[in-house]
Amino acid sequence: MKSKICILASLALGAIWPSMFAQETSPGGIVYGPKASFNISAPEGWVVDNEAGKEQGMPCVLYPKGSSWSDAKTVMYANMAGAEFEGVNAFVEMAIQGMKAKHGIPKEKIASGKTKDGHDYFINEYPATKTYSQWERVGYVQLPHAVAYLVLSSRDKASYSKDALALEKVLKTLVYLEPKAESKPH
Repeated sequence: MKSKICILASLALGAIWPSMFAQETSPGGIVYGPKASFNISAPEGWVVDNEAGKEQGMPCVLYPKGSSWSDAKTVMYANMAGAEFEGVNAFVEMAIQGMKAKHGIPKEKIASGKTKDGHDYFINEYPATKTYSQWERVGYVQLPHAVAYLVLSSRDKASYSKDALALEKVLKTLVYLEPKAESKPH
């Protein structure tokens, strides 16, 4: 009888064990902005996490499977530009000016394409400098009356070289979500 209980306990623990350590992730994430929203999916080998970056103001983060938001050598996050930015060029100009001191001048438009639903995107590259050790690339997407952006950030050049193409894979999954009209009281 004891051996049957031990076997049943082992089977139950074996079934529960993997879920005890499962990452709280989902196959896709939605980023909400004041004028638009969008949905993205994780590329193969990556996960979307809608919780890990919240305290840092990042509603949707991605990292390689088997790692976490805090320990991955490369991470990504998706967000919307502020409501004052309706055009991608004005937002990118402001971003470059803000990052110039740390990053220097980026390599602009190193890649471009279309999202899953046909919106144009382009990618700028921000190599590490003496004052900023991260290797980054940012994908910018012009949406109706809004700008979406996705950032890939690596702790070192080797990780950046290995993971850089993941950003474009995510951009190709992006789908614009139209804002819902607010109901008016009768």
